[in-house]
Amino acid sequence: MTPEQISAFLAGSSAKPADVNLLFLGLLCAALFLWAAWVCMRGYKAFAAGAVSLRQLGGIAARTVLLLLVSFWLVLS
Repeated sequence: MTPEQISAFLAGSSAKPADVNLLFLGLLCAALFLWAAWVCMRGYKAFAAGAVSLRQLGGIAARTVLLLLVSFWLVLS
């Protein structure tokens, strides 16, 4: 950002642009972790009910972890 843009941002809000960026990245990471926990819980409940085999449960967990890693790499890099 140019110095003029930064001063306009600071005039419009009391937070620095880096602080707002950190807030949104933190919220996104929290949402991704909640989504991953929900997927794993749904997979385990399906496994406990007998609707999903152990191999399928492992696939669900592996794909979830892979999606988390790719998402974090894209967002946090």
